Amino acid sequence: MRVTVRYFARYRSLVGKGEEELEIPDGATVIDLIEKLKEIHPVLQKEVFAEDDDLADVNVSRNGRYVRFDEILKDGDIVALFPPVSGG
Repeated sequence: MRVTVRYFARYRSLVGKGEEELEIPDGATVIDLIEKLKEIHPVLQKEVFAEDDDLADVNVSRNGRYVRFDEILKDGDIVALFPPVSGG
């Protein structure tokens, strides 16, 4: 199946593009997609997912709704990666 991955803020700069379409296996979860992204974009492994808690530095939405990392993706989904937001 194919999903579109959109990168925002710092992630867009690291990957060098705002969006790409990827082929993933049927039944893949958000975490499976993240593992694939780390393989094809090693800079994400080094700069974003280098901590012990691999998912501490990323927020993920699927079709405009924030999701858990164990959520199963479907063909045609749009997955967006956002850095954490803080402020005061």
